[in-house]
Amino acid sequence: MTAQGGLVSSQVQVPDEQWRRRARMTLLGCDWLGPEVVLTPIRSIHTALARGGTECDGWWRTSLLGDAAVVHVPQGTAAKDIVFALPQATRVTFVGLAGGLRNQTIGTTVDPESAFIAHPSAAAEGQSADLSFHSRRSHPAKPLQPGGVVATVGCLADSTLLHRQLASAADCVDMESAHLFSAAALTGHQMRCLLVISDHNRDGDVFTSNPEHIAGAIDDLCQSIHEDLTGGQ
Repeated sequence: MTAQGGLVSSQVQVPDEQWRRRARMTLLGCDWLGPEVVLTPIRSIHTALARGGTECDGWWRTSLLGDAAVVHVPQGTAAKDIVFALPQATRVTFVGLAGGLRNQTIGTTVDPESAFIAHPSAAAEGQSADLSFHSRRSHPAKPLQPGGVVATVGCLADSTLLHRQLASAADCVDMESAHLFSAAALTGHQMRCLLVISDHNRDGDVFTSNPEHIAGAIDDLCQSIHEDLTGGQ
C-alpha cells in the first residue's frame, strides 16, 4: 500500500478545544481547568504526590489537590496527550526517572534545560544522533541541580543499545522529556521535567538498580512538590 500525497502534513498542529475537552473528560475523568498539573509515569511517585487528593474516574488515575491535578500518565510518547488536552497557560511539572550518562550519583535529581529524540535507526546506519533540541519553557519553580541535556528514547532497550551514542550527546536518558517539551512549546504551557537518576544506563541495570538508593531522593522531591501544591498542608 502506498501513501496518498497530501494526506499527511509536515506541519505540526494542536488539537482544537472540542478535542481537548473530550480528552480531559476521558483521560482525567473531569473537565479540569486548573492552573497547575503534575505528571508522572511512576505509580509510587503518583501515590506520594496525590495523598489527600480527590480521585477522578478517568482512564488515567487523576487526583485533584485544590487547584492542582496529579496524573499517573503512561510511559513514553503517550504522556504528551495530556499536555495537548490541557487549557492554555498551565504550569506542567513532570516527575520521572532517568539513566545517567555522566556517572552522576544515583539519587541525584536533575532539572534539564533541553532534550532531543534519539532514533535507533540512525545509529544502526552509523549516523550521529539527530540533535533537534526541544527546550524547557519558563517555569516559576525554584531550580534544582541543572541536568543539561536529556536524550529521549522509545523504550528501555533502546536506551541500553544506544548508550555509546547517547553518552556523547546527552547527560541522561529517559522516555518522555523531549516529547513533553515539544508539546508544551506548541501549546503555550510552562513545562518542567524533574528526573531522578536511577541507574547508569549500562547492561540493563535499570532493571537491577536498588530502589532503596533512590527512595530518599524521591521522598524529598515528592514532599517538596506536595508542599508547593497544598501550601504545606
